[in-house]
Amino acid sequence: MSSRLTVLLVAALLPLAASAQAKSAASQFNFNDPGTRDTVSLTLDAPLELIHGLSNSIKGSVTVEGTRASGRFTVPVKSLTTGNPTRDGHLQNDRWLDAAKYPEIIFEFKDVVLPAALEPNKPLKINTKGKFTIRGVTREEPVEVTATLIKETAETKNRAAGDLLRLRARFLIPLEAYGIKRTEALILKVAETAEVSVDAWGSASFKL
Repeated sequence: MSSRLTVLLVAALLPLAASAQAKSAASQFNFNDPGTRDTVSLTLDAPLELIHGLSNSIKGSVTVEGTRASGRFTVPVKSLTTGNPTRDGHLQNDRWLDAAKYPEIIFEFKDVVLPAALEPNKPLKINTKGKFTIRGVTREEPVEVTATLIKETAETKNRAAGDLLRLRARFLIPLEAYGIKRTEALILKVAETAEVSVDAWGSASFKL
């Protein structure tokens, strides 16, 4: 092969190699908003009582590489509030979430295949499964997620520097499967399943 042909071939292949490398490059988004604007909301809808819980403390990270994603999140049990201090104490005691022994709720997923690559400002709906660890029990549960990539602009910098990843998720947590037992007196006041929704923003500028 002549040297001229070799140079031409290399010149033609370099853009393709660069494109492939760009597509496979991993992006990491950290979730630890210093403004505590992320939310985890839970609802327990029982015949005699409707309980709403809230936490603004979400910490974790998501790595996206092409059409695969992995991540891990934690929420401190003591950050969950229901608007009733007495009920909050019950929620955190050893008969319920046992914050002293198991201080964090953990959610993690690995190598989840996305239905398509993330594109700026185009919400991507993902139906997948992830592992929850609650009260020392780890189970896999189905999760509905909407992921939106938002490229950095002058406007988005008001929230955080860098490209942003917004995650909205919904899932159900069966209480007894995680060792949370309802006494007979609470069966009509506490639902057997918690409905949970999450709205969280990640950025590489957030420090973990």
